[in-house]
This record gives sequence, C-alpha cells and structure tokens, in this order.
Amino acid sequence: MGYGRIAMRKIAVVTGSRAEYGYLKPLMNEIENDVELQLIPLITGTHLLPKFGNTYQIVENDFPSAKKIPMPLTGDSLKAMALYLAVGISNFAEFLDNSRPDILIVLGDRSESLAAALAAFYLNIPIAHINGGDVTGTTIDESIRHAITKIAHIHFAHTKNNAERIAKMGEEKKRIFITGSLSLDTILRASLPSKEEIFRKCHLAAEKLTFLVVFHPITTVADKGYSQLEQVLCALDTLKEQTVLFYPNVDAGGDRLRDLIKGYEGTSYLHTFINLPHEEYLGLLKSVNVMIGNSSSGILEAPLFHVPVVNIGSRQQGRERSMNVIDVQPTKEKILAAITYALYDSDFRKNIQKCENKFGDGHASERIVDILKKIEINESLIQKQITY
Repeated sequence: MGYGRIAMRKIAVVTGSRAEYGYLKPLMNEIENDVELQLIPLITGTHLLPKFGNTYQIVENDFPSAKKIPMPLTGDSLKAMALYLAVGISNFAEFLDNSRPDILIVLGDRSESLAAALAAFYLNIPIAHINGGDVTGTTIDESIRHAITKIAHIHFAHTKNNAERIAKMGEEKKRIFITGSLSLDTILRASLPSKEEIFRKCHLAAEKLTFLVVFHPITTVADKGYSQLEQVLCALDTLKEQTVLFYPNVDAGGDRLRDLIKGYEGTSYLHTFINLPHEEYLGLLKSVNVMIGNSSSGILEAPLFHVPVVNIGSRQQGRERSMNVIDVQPTKEKILAAITYALYDSDFRKNIQKCENKFGDGHASERIVDILKKIEINESLIQKQITY
C-alpha cells in the first residue's frame, strides 16, 4: 500500500462506554493535537443512557465538539440488544452520510462499534479497527469483534498473535499494523491518583484489605451469568472484606445482575459504583489487594500494577494473559480458594511482581496517528478481497 500525506484528514472516533473511552482518550488527544488531522469525537451507547451514569459528560468535558449519536435501549433481552444495534446503524448512517469523515475508528467488540462500522461500510468510508484478532472466550463479543475485522479496512492489533489471527481470517497483511494496546498509553502517561486520594474519594478505609469486583453478563449462557455472579457474591459475603463492586455493562442480562447486587448493598463491606472516570478507576485498581470477576481489565491492566486477579468463568477464555491471573470455575468454594491463594501464597505473590507486559509500550496512539496520516485512501483501500 502506498504512502502519501494529505492535510487535515477528518478522523471520526466512536466511544460507547466509560471503560472504552478510557482506552481511546490518549488517541483522541493525539489526533486533536496533530496539525494534519481533524478529530470528530462521536458519543453513543451507554454514555447516553442515564442508568449508566450519563458518562457523555466526561467526554464532552474533554472534547466539547463531540457529537451524540443516540442508541436507545428498550429492554434487557437479547431482542432488545438486536434492536439497539439496528437503531445504531440507522443513526450512524444518517450522521456519517452528512459528515463524511475520511476514516472512522472503532475499538474492540461492542455493539456500538459494530453499528458504526456497518453504517460506514455501506457508505464506503474506510474503517480502522483497534484490537481485532483478540480472543475473549465464548461470548457474543468474540463474534462481534471478528465481524468488525471482516468489514474493516485498516487493522490496529495489540500483539503479534492478534495480527497473525487477522491475517488467517483472509485480511491482507498490508492492512495490518501491530501498535500495542491503547490501555497502556493512559497507564504509563497519566498521573493516577494515589491510594490515599482514591480511597478517600470512594469512602474506603485505606488500612483494610480491599477487593475490586467487575462482573459482566455472559450473553451466550442461558442465565446470562446470573448464577456465576451469585456464587461470587456468596463468596464475598463469607469473607466480608472491604469490597468495591462496579455495576455490569449494557449486555443482555445486566438488569438481573444489577438486581442481584442490590440485594447486598445494605451490607457494611460492599461499596457499589456505576462508573468512575478512567484515571480514577485505574488508581483504584492499582491500590486494591485482589481483583475479582470476568473483565478484560484484569487481563490488560492489572498486570502492570502487579495486582492478582481471580478470573471467573469463560468470558476471557483464550485471551493472552500474564502470571497474575488465576482462572477458576464459578463456584463459591473455588472462588474462595483462589482468593486465599492470591492473598497468601508467597511464591505466587513473589512471581506476580515479575509480571511482563504483553500488550505494548504505551506509545500505541503515536503509531496509530502516524498511520492515519500516511495511509493512502483510494479505491484499493475500500475494495477488499479475501486472500485465500
């Protein structure tokens, strides 16, 4: 693929949740500060849903020119998620047809990213996909991520293994770039709050043993992970140690999980949150004794802080991981045993201090911006063909 510079390319970046925005913010700043690029921030998804904390305000505070693309959610069922995707495609198609960015950037495996990508695909707008080729277990996210890969025109992969998977899906190697993970850009650059600062803000006792719990629905199992979270909460109730628990994401089944959590909210040890700004969340993560749940944060971010992670169930199955992760089946007894091991096994605790970062060096945003400026936008970029 040829290279040639074009001034002031319009780069639209889609953010649909607080967690995802934490990854994208360094890249958005890098684009905004580059004289050859014009940033078009697009806010959608759970940012705009009140029950998830109206986190669009965080994005607007950082990027006042951001545009809102609504994706109303009418329920907590799989059908509601399908309709959520459908209205997202419609609203993105309307906006993108009018604004015509030169490149649309989407991250990961969320419905918001798929909606934006499908709309751009039909409008012949080049799609750059961040974190394709990853493996994250047996959830719907796995299929969404690979679907986006097959319609994207430019691939920014976290690791060599991910890049190889993208190539095995029939994508041309000239479209694939190994950039590292954007999550590390924030961790290695930002001034994160100290333990004292973040514990004071969250009304936590700094001297107490503290767990961080993030558990999301599992859309491909019958009860969407309800029984698994039930076991987690039973284990935590046995220990009764200071626990910070974040409400689950927008996936189908999340409302039942939230109702289950509410049944424990009267307990003295449990502190629940809908959201925190990303830098504050990272400050909390680096300060706790153990992280528990099924979030990618335990795989991507916790190793940098040498925090042990009790990873429950299959949601992160197959993903590259560091030695800080303990994979367990979702039963109360096994969860309790894993927490005890994470806290008190001297060899394990010594080893996690040697955790290696598998996902980059904190300079992914610069690499991505350089490619966005140089890559040639023409018919050969838009016209894809499988390589085998």
